[in-house]
Amino acid sequence: MKSTRLKRNLLRGGLLYAILDEKTLRPRNNILATAGKLARYGTDILQLRAKDIDDSAFFSLANDLKKIIHKHGKYFIINDRVDIAYLSGADGLHLGSDDIPVLSARKLLGKNKLIGKTVHSAYEMKSFNCEDVDYLSCGPVFKTETKSISVRLTHLEASRIIKQTDKLIFAIGGINLYNIKSLIKIGINNVAVGRGLTKVGNFKKTVQDYKLCLAKTF
Repeated sequence: MKSTRLKRNLLRGGLLYAILDEKTLRPRNNILATAGKLARYGTDILQLRAKDIDDSAFFSLANDLKKIIHKHGKYFIINDRVDIAYLSGADGLHLGSDDIPVLSARKLLGKNKLIGKTVHSAYEMKSFNCEDVDYLSCGPVFKTETKSISVRLTHLEASRIIKQTDKLIFAIGGINLYNIKSLIKIGINNVAVGRGLTKVGNFKKTVQDYKLCLAKTF
């Protein structure tokens, strides 16, 4: 995929970002099938998060997911592992607060790949230089089973983060079709969703419903 088109497309907003948690979506065939459906029905970005898996399996899964996701013209991100992102030819990397510095990841991946960063508060955001990131994930905005963080980001704090930067902002953490409306009211028009998108019965309708909600912010 051409990087210029990738970054240009991300500027439009109203983006739906799926978190493919390997542990939640096992077995392997289910992860691949889920990714294929989400990409086919319009999910813009798909991220592979794999915490309890050996490097060989991680690399193999990343390669297969990239092929499936790119087939549908969507974007593929690796969580945490800059080496897997680089070697698999993923479109980018997502880093948490305890991961390698953004600048180090940028040196390896180059300027044309996407790099995202998670922030949990407006104060935390001030503690690092976000110049080299393409987007920020702010959260968790709701209680989530995936992360063990006890304190969630309030909507007021999320609003403060939005005002502090011109970077693309994704809300993340426990988002579903019932609570997404409260995010839209404060001006958030991009969301990253895990179980609320990957553990559903009707992928097509769910993706369409999320996209319809996000479209209302314009």
